[in-house]
Amino acid sequence: MHLLSLNLPDLLLKLWHGTIECEPPDTKASWYWASLMGNTWKTLGKDVADARPYLPGSFDHVPCNIAEKINSGYKAWEFWLFLYRLGPAVLYKHLPDEIWEHFCRLVHAVRIIFQHSISHNELRLANTLFLDWSKEFELLYYQHLPTRIHFVRQSVHAIDHYGNEVETKGPLICASQWTMERTIGNLVEEIQQPSNPYANLGQRAIRRAQINALKSIIPSLDTSDTKCLPRFAKDLGSGYALLKCQDQTSHATTVHEGWAIQDYIECTCSNSPILQQFPNDGTIRVCRWARLQLPNGQIAHSLWKETRFNARQSCNVKIMLDGKPRVGEVQYYFECRIDCMKPIEALAVIKLFSLPHQELLRRSHTTFASCQYLGDAGTIAVNVNSIHSVVAMVPHKLDDKDRFYMVEKPGGDVTCLGGYLEEHKQIDEQ
Repeated sequence: MHLLSLNLPDLLLKLWHGTIECEPPDTKASWYWASLMGNTWKTLGKDVADARPYLPGSFDHVPCNIAEKINSGYKAWEFWLFLYRLGPAVLYKHLPDEIWEHFCRLVHAVRIIFQHSISHNELRLANTLFLDWSKEFELLYYQHLPTRIHFVRQSVHAIDHYGNEVETKGPLICASQWTMERTIGNLVEEIQQPSNPYANLGQRAIRRAQINALKSIIPSLDTSDTKCLPRFAKDLGSGYALLKCQDQTSHATTVHEGWAIQDYIECTCSNSPILQQFPNDGTIRVCRWARLQLPNGQIAHSLWKETRFNARQSCNVKIMLDGKPRVGEVQYYFECRIDCMKPIEALAVIKLFSLPHQELLRRSHTTFASCQYLGDAGTIAVNVNSIHSVVAMVPHKLDDKDRFYMVEKPGGDVTCLGGYLEEHKQIDEQ
């Protein structure tokens, strides 16, 4: 945790910002990678701060303006989100191309080893990426840092062992110190008095051990895995649930939405009686739902209510479409009985983003997915079970065109993280 979240970010930012120590015969004039200076550094900080409204609430604490706050308590989680999630996008064109591509190789390797589960082929790929990154680091930096080789080498060498650690201990998300630090914080909160802190801490630990022993003996006492849905929610099974708000009367779809729903029904059940209800203009009336709880604990909002109630967007989702991942903006959810012989289905109306820019995806080692919003032309309807996770789509410019780059929550590239359940926020239905 500390190497990737604090030590390595500190080293890289000092190199790029040109604040690492320099002694003769070193000269910062030869540091071609130190491009985050002056206005470029301020622009980077603004880009990081401007991404905040587009990062869902399930991403927890999002990074502040790094140009203003880096020396005033920038947290490990902020470094993580900035460097390994926003980094490939916000550092693009701010760093020299070869430095940026080298950095993206590191990001790709880090994302692999912090998955909840990892295959043998992925482990081999991560090992190769880490070793290649370390070797290339020497070629890019060491020749310009003759008096700093020992210091820098110590910080970078540990990266070579990460792949082996995953092979012997499992995915690093299972051995991360985030859990330990949260537990320490919880124990400190439970003490709640200044006198005899160590004796109080010992008693709290003993009580926890006793409770855990009872739960082990009588499993029915453990209700921690029970997920209680809020009032008026509708459980769809398999970890999915529709959450309020909900239309009290039916609402007419747009023409594009109606066609998308009709296409879905025809593909699912070509002889469905509901097809006879579609008017000639293609519209249909539905009762909309505003939010959807996902099996991983995230809550996917919809554009129908989000623009009114939420400061941080949560309506962009990753879905599986024809066996391939796509990203789209949820307009709303609704229920529909497509086949009289089957239960009612919960569907989502989604406007897709385009496939990522392939050249950027290749150069960034799949870490920079830049897409265009397709709008009405990309309107589709899908079963809510196709929705994988909530992602962020942050606007940016590329060749003077408006585009969006995708940001996933760390570990969000797998369906179920376990242990995290986003808090339900009750919304006034009026």
